[in-house]
Amino acid sequence: MKLITTHVGADFDSLASMVAVRKLYREGTLCFSGAASRNVRDFLKRHAGRLRVTTPRKVSLEEVDTLIVVDARSLGRIGPFAALARDPRVKVHLFDHHPPVSDEIPSDYALVETAGSTTTLLVELLLERHVPISPFEATLFTLGIYEDTGALTFGATGEREYAAAAALRRLGADLSVIPTWIELAFTLLERELLDRMMEAAYERFLSGSRVVFCALEFPQYVEGISLFAHRLRDAFDADVVVAVVSMDRRTYITVRSREGAVDAVRLLARFQGGGTPPGAAVALPRTDPTELLQALEKDLEGALTPVVEVGRIMSSPVMAVAPDQTVEEAYRLMIRYGHAALPVVQEERLVGLITRKDLDKAQLHGLGAVPVVEFMTESVLTVSSRAPVGEAHRIMVSANIGRLPVVDQETLVGIVTRTDLLRALYPVSLPPGERALSPGLPWMENRADLLEKGLDPGLRDRLRALGRVAQGQGARLFGIGGFVRDLLLGRPNQDVDLVVEGDAVAFLESFKGSDVRVSVHRRYRTGTLVFPEGQKIDVATARREFYEYPVAPPTVSSDSLKHDLYRRDFSVNAMALSLNPATWGELVDYFGGRVDLERRLLRVLHNLSFVEDPTRVLRGVRLERRLRFHMGDDTEKLARNCVRGGLLSLLSGPRLRSELELILLEPEAASMAVRLRDLGVLEGVFPGLRPGDRTQRTLRRLAAFRKRMGRDLPDSGSDRWLAALGALLGEGSGWVQRNALDRLSLSARERCWVERGLEGLGAAESFLGTRADPPLSSIYGFLRDAPVPAALLWAAATEQWRVRRRILLYLTRLFRVEPMLTGRDLLEMGCPKGPWVGRLLGDLRGARLDGEVETLEDERAWAIRRLGEGG
Repeated sequence: MKLITTHVGADFDSLASMVAVRKLYREGTLCFSGAASRNVRDFLKRHAGRLRVTTPRKVSLEEVDTLIVVDARSLGRIGPFAALARDPRVKVHLFDHHPPVSDEIPSDYALVETAGSTTTLLVELLLERHVPISPFEATLFTLGIYEDTGALTFGATGEREYAAAAALRRLGADLSVIPTWIELAFTLLERELLDRMMEAAYERFLSGSRVVFCALEFPQYVEGISLFAHRLRDAFDADVVVAVVSMDRRTYITVRSREGAVDAVRLLARFQGGGTPPGAAVALPRTDPTELLQALEKDLEGALTPVVEVGRIMSSPVMAVAPDQTVEEAYRLMIRYGHAALPVVQEERLVGLITRKDLDKAQLHGLGAVPVVEFMTESVLTVSSRAPVGEAHRIMVSANIGRLPVVDQETLVGIVTRTDLLRALYPVSLPPGERALSPGLPWMENRADLLEKGLDPGLRDRLRALGRVAQGQGARLFGIGGFVRDLLLGRPNQDVDLVVEGDAVAFLESFKGSDVRVSVHRRYRTGTLVFPEGQKIDVATARREFYEYPVAPPTVSSDSLKHDLYRRDFSVNAMALSLNPATWGELVDYFGGRVDLERRLLRVLHNLSFVEDPTRVLRGVRLERRLRFHMGDDTEKLARNCVRGGLLSLLSGPRLRSELELILLEPEAASMAVRLRDLGVLEGVFPGLRPGDRTQRTLRRLAAFRKRMGRDLPDSGSDRWLAALGALLGEGSGWVQRNALDRLSLSARERCWVERGLEGLGAAESFLGTRADPPLSSIYGFLRDAPVPAALLWAAATEQWRVRRRILLYLTRLFRVEPMLTGRDLLEMGCPKGPWVGRLLGDLRGARLDGEVETLEDERAWAIRRLGEGG
């Protein structure tokens, strides 16, 4: 499917460009990315029979293979289709006339040129290729050109627009309808005022809001200054416009704001201005507009509603060094954790900042043993956690710094980096319509509904109580990992992992003395809470990990939630849900996990992820098949590189066994085995093992047994995975099987059971495969000494249905059959003590299996008869 779209708030240039480009992509479907402008909607209603434009809700994104974007080049402007533009399977073609932006839409083909409108570019292309244009289309295309060029009067209008308009006129464009749909009422003087205001306008970010200021002296009076302020706001996509224009003997102030950004009436209160909170104006005796605007700018800084406070975007706690630590120690710390600078802290008070460049120079001169205090920067710019993000933005840009310590009452509480700031300011870059629908921060969203609807009420109440405890200790508590992922997917998951941003040990120990059992692992700052009914909840301190070498156990240190999430395996597992009462249900997603969930994509967080922990390859395969996801191209390439590099061979037996056990107990174990084979994982850990169709069939049957007969099968506890292990190894040669069992560090009993399953299938088929139905006691006698995993493996591996049916009959019914008489009963009936009792009970079980006895009386009679016969 080819999908043709444009920016949110589509205008006539957008609509005309969409219709024009469909003439090049004949099978394309027109679809707005959001609400269109009012006049465009009215036009479509009038011409409903000629134009059909659908909405995103009616499009199946999975069917789109080509996305054609017109009149937009920013990902932030195409609403729900931004995810499609990032999807590697979708081709993206782009047609636009706007200047470059920071979040460019990635494209396979692009026609981007400077022109008054996108329609101009496409009309030229249609004319060049001799594509027929109907009079109706010519009229629509003219509307697009006229609207974006102010009826061919704006400064960006060039010869191309005049030539395109003339060609469209020759093709039948009806110019008389143009005033019906677009504004052409500006006089020459009004257009001059608008152009001058555009030239004088400048923008600033204040409190996270985009504010446009304009101060101008104009020689003649022009009525309706508020209209031009509106045009400024639309042109700059601003949150607030403050325009001060002096004309004749008066100076006019106009303020226009998006709802909630600022109260315009209150801002102009000292001038007795009138209007409404989103828009107000006042006329004053002639004043210098520049001086007046400067005063208003200062007033506005305190009047704006802060969009986001620094405390919400900062990283905390902060990794820091002490003044007396050596250059070498600080340097090693920076290298290990990838920092470019570290705060220098003494008794929680910020005393300086040391950068990587400082340390590089000190090392170069052989000064590694000198204390950091000798080279640190002492006069460090800081910001308060309560300050708006706009203030952090102003400081970092004006001082040209890449990080800004956050200090409250002389105590270092966090740090803001360029990345934090870019994320925080992202909503400001969105069109107003999208911004209203987007969360305040791109990585945060309130999803309390997940906790309310997706959890058992008892568990939800328990998590609320835990959140209250954490908040009372000044800590932040989060649900994390697969728990959050499955809530977002609507999958049941009561296995809860919690992370404390603070001190998890103190949190855990606060429950000692209650009815909750507490275990604490101080070395790793983790522990477990076990509640009276048996539910376990694992709790860990937010931490980061450093791997000294591949497959090494990580070195752990306390850190911020952001760094804790960054150490996770995949982006979909790197999200957290706040459980504190103040932020209950706030979803934190620094690494795009929500988008990857929508795309059903598994993506590692950094390129050394599999090197640090090769078991993530196995985990990725398990998640792929369980969730019906797929690894991203880069992630799969990194996984294959990990396998080719032999890193899986470095895994210890217990770690490999743990991951393999989880895979083999999955319902999709068969498809996981195929994926592991295709990635080269099985060959990497078990050289020579290449499972084929027989292995898949056996694993599928084992999964079917567990699903259909799980409650009836014997409980083999932690050994139930051994049947699937036998299935996985079934097509390997004897030495491959032996090496694999050695590799997994199985216990002697476990190894014996797997070997019994691998070696005993032939005997089982020979004994149980007869056409004549053997006595049930005979089936029981053959299988009673077989380990349950071995018997399950035989039932799944055999291609003889009689053998499978008889083994399953034993596993679901026969193994439970017991005589009603007990050994004590037989002794009372005169049976001699000793082996006789056991043998007689065994024979009695056989009689019951074969239907010779049914009731207690039958058993008594049978026993008396046997005792009378002398056994």
